[in-house]
Amino acid sequence: MRPISVHVAEDDYRTFQVLAALRGRAVAELIREAMAEYLKRERRSGRSVLEIPAHASGRLLRDWTRSEIFDEMLEG
Repeated sequence: MRPISVHVAEDDYRTFQVLAALRGRAVAELIREAMAEYLKRERRSGRSVLEIPAHASGRLLRDWTRSEIFDEMLEG
């Protein structure tokens, strides 16, 4: 696992502490579970990779067809 640091509202953290204590679990465990649930929901949303906004990495040298984009992605 990778350790991370996040800033959260004091009230939210206190609530997590209470919930963790009631369940006999660590706050970090509840946060990992919440992150996993969020990712599961996002994966089920059925959004297409084409809906992801383009990264501002500079101007396009030429227009790409949909097929060329997929081919480029699969070449990895």
